[in-house]
Amino acid sequence: MSALWKNLLIGGFLAAFIILLGFFNATKPRIIVLHSASPDSAWAQQVDRGMREALARNRRPLTVERYYLGLDSPASAARTGEMQAQARRAIARLNPDILIAVDDEANSLVAREYVGRERPRILYVSLNRSPSDFGYQGTANVSGIAERLPLAAVRDAMADLFPARAPTLSIVGVDNETGRAEMAQARDFDWGSFPVGRSALVATAEQWRDFVASDTSDALLVLGTHDLPAADGRIVTAAEINRWTQENSRALPIGTQVNFVEDGGGLSFSPPPDDSGAKAIELALDWLDDRDAPGAPPPLMSEHFEVAVRPAELAKSGARLPPIYIEAARENRTLYD
Repeated sequence: MSALWKNLLIGGFLAAFIILLGFFNATKPRIIVLHSASPDSAWAQQVDRGMREALARNRRPLTVERYYLGLDSPASAARTGEMQAQARRAIARLNPDILIAVDDEANSLVAREYVGRERPRILYVSLNRSPSDFGYQGTANVSGIAERLPLAAVRDAMADLFPARAPTLSIVGVDNETGRAEMAQARDFDWGSFPVGRSALVATAEQWRDFVASDTSDALLVLGTHDLPAADGRIVTAAEINRWTQENSRALPIGTQVNFVEDGGGLSFSPPPDDSGAKAIELALDWLDDRDAPGAPPPLMSEHFEVAVRPAELAKSGARLPPIYIEAARENRTLYD
């Protein structure tokens, strides 16, 4: 065989390989994950960790891209329109088979625009409001995982923490879409014999501190915290707010988000972000495969929660938890010194 034919043969093989590789990449199913929060959010990081663990068990070729709206930051929240436009451009560029929208803001601002379309299919995660509020109910291209705060677990823990009397409860959260949905859940929940007194959604660090400092309840339910602006223009981080609340609240703070105890709090009951992320990927893969039943996989309601405890902080307030809570936190690797 002449050198020319050898070169032509090699070139032909290379060209065929490149064409096949391009076809393979072009036909791989594509998923875009749209987070409401920023990439350094504890919640977003742990949702991503659950997704990565589920993807590691998957053998099907996929393209997965992540996009973060960053709406847990006051600076980004002021650019909501710009962040929406960027997300839309990312979706148009990737043309995903499935859009996984995490938390209420990503669904309200972006995902709901694709209801009823052939592409992308919408898979919501960690919705605190009803899916029907977003136009999702009964829609063929929508499924997902709704979330409920583990308020029954909080109520049971309060009975254990205050065995001699019915404690009073107050509630504080951040005034954004997720915060309003969480507050609605907390206000509508049946707290039994525990009277719920004051509640507030706040927009600044000063408002948060004023509410906590003036509260005289026995327990303070701390909904999801975000970075908040201060009067001097500084941004007070969620970690600072959580730590300050634990150190300065006369009421016993009980968090409902994964980062409360990590940041210095004493006790929290929160939806499990890892589980939510893993289940989102499992639903997406189920939807991409040929399903026995036609249409979208049935939507889920997550009832799972995780316990986090920092015994040293609880001891400062004289609170005593039964050992089962400590062991649950230890098993979950959320028991802190």
